[in-house]
Amino acid sequence: MTRFYPHQNLILGSRLIGLLTTLLLVLPTRLPAGEGRTRNVILPRHPLTLRDCIAIALGESPKLEASSFDLLAAGWEIRAAQALLWPNLKGSASGEAFSGESTGKFGIVNTTSPSGGGVNTSRNVDLAGIGLFGGKLLYPIFQDGSIFGFNDAPAVELKKAQKDALEWTTHLTREDVIFRVTEVFIDTVSAQNRVQPIDHRVALLERSVDIHKEEQQKGLLLPVDVEVVTKQLDSARSLATIIHQQADAGSLGLMRLLGLRSSDHIRLNNTLPDPPSPPDAARLFHTMLARHPSLQVQLANVNKAKQDYRLENYRLYPSVALHGSGLYVTDIDNDAHELLGGITVSIPIWDFGAQLNTVRARRDTYHAEQARYGAVGNDLASDLVIAYREIYETSESILRKEGEAGKLDRDLRVAQSQQQQGIASPLTAIDAELALVSKQEELEIDRAKLLLRYAELQKAMGGTWKWIP
Repeated sequence: MTRFYPHQNLILGSRLIGLLTTLLLVLPTRLPAGEGRTRNVILPRHPLTLRDCIAIALGESPKLEASSFDLLAAGWEIRAAQALLWPNLKGSASGEAFSGESTGKFGIVNTTSPSGGGVNTSRNVDLAGIGLFGGKLLYPIFQDGSIFGFNDAPAVELKKAQKDALEWTTHLTREDVIFRVTEVFIDTVSAQNRVQPIDHRVALLERSVDIHKEEQQKGLLLPVDVEVVTKQLDSARSLATIIHQQADAGSLGLMRLLGLRSSDHIRLNNTLPDPPSPPDAARLFHTMLARHPSLQVQLANVNKAKQDYRLENYRLYPSVALHGSGLYVTDIDNDAHELLGGITVSIPIWDFGAQLNTVRARRDTYHAEQARYGAVGNDLASDLVIAYREIYETSESILRKEGEAGKLDRDLRVAQSQQQQGIASPLTAIDAELALVSKQEELEIDRAKLLLRYAELQKAMGGTWKWIP
């Protein structure tokens, strides 16, 4: 929503002008015809296609936005880990004011003893002040595998591996968003396309019920025949209500995925995309599977475990640190300073095996992540086999139902022709049309399933094979 904010005019004192200014602040301008704007989303004038919805969702996805912030945070963690290996300088300043007398163990001595002895403790300070300024330098020369901070220290490499894992996870998140939008879009459009045939089936059953009642009154049919067809009509009406609700729910869910308000309205292109050609399985297994983001994520996890193992192993070694400090004291009249510098060597001698056992645990974790890399590859290969099997089963079902729909269409034409000639009853044509409508609905469902199978294949490949970019 675009708003105009006029500059404040300090010389305007009129209440009328102030009122007009307020109206300008709150009145929205008109949007261009054919476009709607919600949350900075500009919808195109034409009905939304699947590609349009995916493009909008990728720009509005909270999951992708969270992933981008995770990557930024990982980058700062790398810089923080690197900075810890460089010299650390701290400064301090303090001022103190004091007055009184000495309060040591012998601060109170009886100076009026009969012998006249004792220590005079009457040294008093009315009011004095002192300032202290200091600095401390610490430079880890060799610590946790870092040599002056110039080599590939495990602590820094560990953070880099975490960022690599997040980057590849972002690819998987993107494919998950694409799949969710594709799934909801296909389900919604398929439901919208089935609304009219299901309503037509209800109309056919209503005609069938009327004819059955007339035939029953004439004694040509039994009451049970009317009861059976009435139950079919009730079931068809219930199904029609469900399909309307499914279409509405799909539209609302899709608007949420696109970042729109539930009060908005979107138009969808009711033509589903054609299914792609089945990709070459050998190419997927031998070429694209090696670049799968899940494998890259696991490689990053292996590297993380390796760097963690290196980090704990280096903690068994001595550490060397350069340190220095300076202190400057002044009470305005007198000054004093102190400078210290040196090298500290810390040698781990005995900790009852705590650090050594930690190293062994990190080593076994590293080996476990290496083994898990092969398990991830096996799971991906299994998912691909299942995806091809489901694509085949759905394609075979479509082929079979297309043949059945063709035969039912022929039967309907024959029944309608016989009805026109007075050979067959109207119920015969209605039953034939009901059978055709039911088969066409099954065929529409399977065609939508086939598109979802290819969407699942793209998700299973992590985007290395793309049907929908």
